[in-house]
Amino acid sequence: MKTDPSNGLPPVFVINRSKDIQRRTDMTERLAKVGVTPIFFEAVDGYQLDVDTLPEYDREKRRRYFGKDLKAGEIGCLLSHKRIYEKMVAEDIPQALVLEDDVFLADDVKSVLEDIQETSLPWDLIRFVGHGKVFDIGYRRLCELRNGYSITRVPTSPSGAYAYLLTRKAAKRLLYFMQKNWVPVDIVHSRSWQTGLETFLIHPSPVVPDLEGPSTIGDERFDKAKQIKGLTKLLHPFYRFWYKLSNGAGKRLLYLTSWFRDRKYTAK
Repeated sequence: MKTDPSNGLPPVFVINRSKDIQRRTDMTERLAKVGVTPIFFEAVDGYQLDVDTLPEYDREKRRRYFGKDLKAGEIGCLLSHKRIYEKMVAEDIPQALVLEDDVFLADDVKSVLEDIQETSLPWDLIRFVGHGKVFDIGYRRLCELRNGYSITRVPTSPSGAYAYLLTRKAAKRLLYFMQKNWVPVDIVHSRSWQTGLETFLIHPSPVVPDLEGPSTIGDERFDKAKQIKGLTKLLHPFYRFWYKLSNGAGKRLLYLTSWFRDRKYTAK
């Protein structure tokens, strides 16, 4: 495995726009405190893109299912993550930790990363997301780590792509589903019943987002106003109903069908 020679861990990519100097400084200091050396990866600035002609964005599908477009910041975020996957595949990087530049890390996050390298649990994507209600509704503890952490499977699909480990296999597979994009990157991560990737969560998460600072994605993504008319507006409720139905069925079916192999993991 190609690792960071300074600490023996997989490379740690931090997505950051070059103009966001303070964020880069903050992340450098935060990672230094926990003994991790970052590799800053130039983010795609969605506000500089011509979304109307962007071949990687499927506007029609997005509007059919959600009634509104992805915002420029969401598209930039998605493409930033995608560029890392392309780098992993092109340069044959077996594993990487991906961080956005607005996170806080627990003092013992390095031990979590080290323990994951030692586990025999077969994983493709380990997400450092989920808090509160994600774990309140139940989860399976598959592998115990030091300091009270564990690798888990949850019966839901939490949002967030601010911190995660992935393999080259996962990067290649995610790229297949990101040729034409209509959902944010964290939704792509969560749809493991579709990607077929062994996707787990760390509980509790040793990485949390900075919810106080301004988001580079922009708060306009929370605007619920519809941007559709005509036939698309007429059919939207049916597409929306199917999306919710298939999502709910997919995640629950995956949780049920994974029970047998999870027993095999925990028996080791």
